[in-house]
Amino acid sequence: MSAGSTTRRPRYGRLIAPLVLILFVVGWYQFSSVYIQGANNQLVASGNLAVYVPVQQVSGYLAALLDATYATVVIGLLIFAYNLFRFRRSASSA
Repeated sequence: MSAGSTTRRPRYGRLIAPLVLILFVVGWYQFSSVYIQGANNQLVASGNLAVYVPVQQVSGYLAALLDATYATVVIGLLIFAYNLFRFRRSASSA
């Protein structure tokens, strides 16, 4: 078998990985926005103010997390588009 006759298998992981990352980040933001605010409200209702986080701090965390989510989604989509372009280019040349 010669070195020139080897075929390269397509690497689908490079296409799937950015999408999985995007889904994880969006899910983390949704989880944080629901769980943190709900837990904070429950602490206030039960009178356990020892671990209460001020509303401004929670909203600041969620705003920073939203910005990080947007940035990660944009970068993930760019990486996905780049890998899709490379995948289509290698598939058309084979």
